[in-house]
Amino acid sequence: MKQFHDKKIIAHIFISCLVIAVLLLLSVHPVMAEYKFDGVPEKDKLEEVRQDSVKGGVYVDGGHGVGFSPYTQSFNVPEGNVTWARLYVGVWGGNEENTGKIAVTFNDKELETLDLEGEADTNPNVYCSGHGVYWIYYKVTENTTSGPIDAVVTTSGEIDGRVYGVVLVAVYKESDGEEVEYWINDGNVNLHGPGWSGEHGTNDEALADFSGTVDVDTFAAARLSVVYLTGTPGLNDYLYFNDEKLCDGDNCDDIANSKQSFDIKTFDVIDYIEEDNNEATFELGDEDYLHPVLAVLSLHTEEEGDSDLTVSNVAVPILYTGSTNTISATIENIGDDPAYGFQAALYVDSEVVSTASISSLAVDRNKTVDFTWKPDREGEHMLWVYVDHNDKKAELCEINNNNTPLTVNVIDFTPPEIEIDQPEDGEIVDTDVITVSGTIEDTNKNITVLVNGASVILSGKKWSAPVSLSYGYNKIIVNAMDGANNSATEFVLVRSLVHPSGESESIPSEESKGIIDTAMRVANAPVDKIGRLFFGLGVLIIIVSIAAVYWWRKRLK
Repeated sequence: MKQFHDKKIIAHIFISCLVIAVLLLLSVHPVMAEYKFDGVPEKDKLEEVRQDSVKGGVYVDGGHGVGFSPYTQSFNVPEGNVTWARLYVGVWGGNEENTGKIAVTFNDKELETLDLEGEADTNPNVYCSGHGVYWIYYKVTENTTSGPIDAVVTTSGEIDGRVYGVVLVAVYKESDGEEVEYWINDGNVNLHGPGWSGEHGTNDEALADFSGTVDVDTFAAARLSVVYLTGTPGLNDYLYFNDEKLCDGDNCDDIANSKQSFDIKTFDVIDYIEEDNNEATFELGDEDYLHPVLAVLSLHTEEEGDSDLTVSNVAVPILYTGSTNTISATIENIGDDPAYGFQAALYVDSEVVSTASISSLAVDRNKTVDFTWKPDREGEHMLWVYVDHNDKKAELCEINNNNTPLTVNVIDFTPPEIEIDQPEDGEIVDTDVITVSGTIEDTNKNITVLVNGASVILSGKKWSAPVSLSYGYNKIIVNAMDGANNSATEFVLVRSLVHPSGESESIPSEESKGIIDTAMRVANAPVDKIGRLFFGLGVLIIIVSIAAVYWWRKRLK
């Protein structure tokens, strides 16, 4: 009887271990977002990922059009407690067969590096459709804060790697804010005609459903924000809300019309809101291909009135090239009614370099907002702040929205950045002359480069110079100085095997180098890998022990 009881115990232990193992496997199985040519997750709609109400607002901002990596986008989140936030990044892969990686730093925090695998992609955070158009999202609620925030995107691998744009959607609570009901829909629909897609036919319409009932009498304002990738100016496409055609100013027939393949636009749709199941419709029109990727609908309880927005003060610190400078501006409402949901912009030399969103501003109240600017050259610049720069508010006065332009001087205190590409530090060579080469990065164009004290000529950002080596170790020093007398120094050590007699030692074989490298990797193995090793050994010991007990008891029968 005892033997039977022991067998039952061992059987229970074995079954329990098996069940735990299966549950662990199931718990780590990810939700996949598989590549589809016509669209991910769906070919004909953007899927709802968030629907709720908040006393505060929904921040939607981004840009700024296709550009090379590393790509920086600045945001300015309104005051309040952020309760939900996603960061979106659009990337061009070149085609669906190329693979690569994306690394993002957001608010000085490094996010998870993701693999971009094209037609083989199953990452739940990556929507890849068409011929390698990516729309990637990160959950960033925990590290989204009020005020200026930067996102820096770096791509690598076989992919083209250019970034279409970066968008932040953040829901925030505000103690004195208005009541807002909102819907957030995302995805990556590939709208296309038959000529461009070949065997894939046509996909010419997509929807964004904002489900549920709405008490239309409660809300005084409604805004629809949409984002497109790959739009082409001059080729018609259309946007409808509840079958009403939307217009961007006088433009009603070419909504995705940016020259930079990225569009983010907001529309007033209060006149078109219905009680049940509101929806937006994206139509391809004459576009060869177009990717709607985001649609955000927000309903607001506060009515738009006769506001009057002015810039009462601009505070400019000492400005430096190569650094992110913060410029503060005080925005005031001197009108008769509150103002809700508007933007201010910082202009430098007639170009917008930073924007800030203000969720609400009561009559005779002011708010201070911060802008960021990273100048790429020293000297004088013209700077001013323009409130309601996209002219979304109907104000009592429309000619007092900016301060008197300021002439500012930017100082260059940033030293050059030296990169030595060849040779590598610690390299062993069997020659007594070597070519040293690399690059120089600096905001100042007047740069002097010295290699071991000898001047070299720059070709754009690249430089190179021959250097004579003596037997043994040689220190090769590279100095750089810009026109503002900022200097930097880098060096590498190179070992020459050429004796004064002219004879040369043999370079260590790759096999011996490999043995040394392996030994070094083992010696410097990270603690977490060692921990996993011991954990695995522990599990193995437990399994062997259970088997031994079972075998020992069986022998005692």
